[in-house]
Amino acid sequence: MKLLLRIGMFLLLGGLFRPQVQAAPVTFQKAVPIWIAEQQTTPNLTASFRAIIPWDGEEEMELRLTAHSDYRAYVNGTFLGHGPCVAGKGYYRVDEYDLTPYLKEGENLLAIEVAGYNVPNFYIMNAPSFLQAEVTADGKVIAATTTGKWNKVAIPFEGAVLGQRVQNAPKFSFQRTYRELYKLEPGYNGWLTDAKSPLFVPSKLEETDRKNLIERRVKYPDYTIRYATDTLPNNIFKFECNSTGFLGAKFEVRTPSKVAFIWDELLTDGQIKRRMSFDGRMEFELAPGEYVIESFEPYTMQYMQAVIEEGDCKVSDVYIRQYVNSDVSRAKFSCDNEGINKIYKAAVETYKQNALDIFMDCPSRERAGWLCDSYFTSRIAFDLSGNHLIETNFLENFLLPEKFDHIPEGMLQMCYPSDHVNGNFIPNWAMWFVIELEEYLERSDDREMIAALEPRVNALLDYFSRYENEYELLEGLEKWVFLEWSKANSFVQDVNYPTNMLYAKMLQVAGKLYDKPELIKKAERIQNVIREQSFDGEFFIDNAIREDGKLVPQPKNRTETCQYYAFFCGTATAERYPELFKILCEDFGPNRQERGAYPEIYPANAFIGTYLRMEMLAEYGLVQQMLDESVEQYLYMANMTGTLWENLTPHASCNHGFAAHIAHMFYRDLLGLTKVDPIHKKLHVVFNATNLKQCSGKIPVGDDEITLAWEKKGKRLYYTLDVPEDFDVEIDNKTDLKLVAR
Repeated sequence: MKLLLRIGMFLLLGGLFRPQVQAAPVTFQKAVPIWIAEQQTTPNLTASFRAIIPWDGEEEMELRLTAHSDYRAYVNGTFLGHGPCVAGKGYYRVDEYDLTPYLKEGENLLAIEVAGYNVPNFYIMNAPSFLQAEVTADGKVIAATTTGKWNKVAIPFEGAVLGQRVQNAPKFSFQRTYRELYKLEPGYNGWLTDAKSPLFVPSKLEETDRKNLIERRVKYPDYTIRYATDTLPNNIFKFECNSTGFLGAKFEVRTPSKVAFIWDELLTDGQIKRRMSFDGRMEFELAPGEYVIESFEPYTMQYMQAVIEEGDCKVSDVYIRQYVNSDVSRAKFSCDNEGINKIYKAAVETYKQNALDIFMDCPSRERAGWLCDSYFTSRIAFDLSGNHLIETNFLENFLLPEKFDHIPEGMLQMCYPSDHVNGNFIPNWAMWFVIELEEYLERSDDREMIAALEPRVNALLDYFSRYENEYELLEGLEKWVFLEWSKANSFVQDVNYPTNMLYAKMLQVAGKLYDKPELIKKAERIQNVIREQSFDGEFFIDNAIREDGKLVPQPKNRTETCQYYAFFCGTATAERYPELFKILCEDFGPNRQERGAYPEIYPANAFIGTYLRMEMLAEYGLVQQMLDESVEQYLYMANMTGTLWENLTPHASCNHGFAAHIAHMFYRDLLGLTKVDPIHKKLHVVFNATNLKQCSGKIPVGDDEITLAWEKKGKRLYYTLDVPEDFDVEIDNKTDLKLVAR
């Protein structure tokens, strides 16, 4: 019977190549996908579309649209939104806007710009350009994208190529699309408000192939405008913190001018210099006149410099129209440690900028949805929003395609939706995908998603089985075996023990999710082999190399990160390795190198070693130490950029989504909201021993909220806890104070 059920599920899901779609399908009443004739695959072509919409002052008007690559929409010159919400290859999510608040009685001009990039990248998948849109009045279609004939009550969208954005432009980065270069004259955007603008010369349109359309699901962005707060020498404008969105400014051009905007997250020797593998730069050729110009693409910066390369031009009123997550306003946290409060604020900023419709690693050089990063970001996403909508989208994107191009069958892409034409992938990140599923199920109870992903997981297990050696350890894995940005990445030949620790944890999770006890037993065997081969009596060794047919552990290849992987994956516990645990707690940490402790053990980095360390400290009740080390390692990031970083030093991204996870630890370990179970309506509160005198916070849970506040007075800890009526609460007190409920 069990076999028949499995065969039935396999047929239902179409095996490995016909995945079940979770998102609700979407249809348009009349609109079809269109583009400029014979230009669907033209690189870096920006097309402009418009329709004149009548309004009687009473009807409810709605715009529904999707596009590729990106769109920007306006109503009577007022910014409406940017999109679309990303989806897996071959699928497109549909956005919906209420137009009514933007309309005036009579004629209204709806304008949509679409950038068709047609270039491989990590940010927006390479696919032919199109726009599909329709406007309804009280549910009846009054305008739509079409190339056919319409009757008098149906208005077709017109399309044109204005040619204001230069097509022949270099890429912004390897991972993103093209830089923005413009040649503009005064009134360049007159077509947004004037139906008779001579700039808009209609082009011939063509209908494209039909698209697989699915729901957006996630909430719409926050577009609040931030103005620059300071003007520094050399036309450098500073924002209150590292910010992400659409860069805009006012220009007063007296003579023909060439202006460049350059930016970064911080200053280098008081200047903006190229610090990472992308070119933060926009360029404008401007005829004399006045302009307000806003970038089409979102960028990340704390500092922007206006460089007048030619001519006479003044730049002022610099701003960023934020493009960030809007679903965080109900979450609150504060305590009497101002350093912790600053780190929390920076964590929320970091999360907002990296969590629109997927979990990105950074909003600057890539805007890519990376596995592993998502494991950490998904935790704080639930704390701040009270839902799992973005995580559902993120995981679903991996479910949608029939196959992943350019990588071996069974493997998952390291970031997605993305193009990997060079065939690169990170086998470790596919393991993190499976590990995340366990916690996703706890947050969502989305058993349908877990079941739909089983063929993907099985194919991944089949892939890894090909690399198992005589000890069932993975040996000689292909491509980019990645642990973190540290020396740990240098010790991955032939058997990497941290990778195998992660492999065992993945097998254990897969065994539990899919009721396969043989995988759990296999995980136990692998953990035992690692303990035998890797532990040298003091530390775990990172790798073993095959010499004359024999697997030989390399005693000099030992990293701090390897030790944290051991504790995170269950290879090590404080009970099993008490001396190692003591050394890590007492002799390692932020100042180990300055103190000269264990110099032969290569240090960890922020992504992800120090965060695994924080998890280890918290798991064993060393919450005060976790608090102290958090302030020591992350406060200077919050002070410098107002966001949290990829590395412990500022040479890479200073705005990395996974780093927001520290706020999850503050809720869990400092405030005490240790375990929130929205499915079974249970809350576990633990008051840990710290030197904090007071702490308060609120997290949303669906439409409800959980609020906890406490303060210490004398030998008592007074607390107030508000939970939804149907929640059961368990409270543990690990302080030496008497609990008093208020």
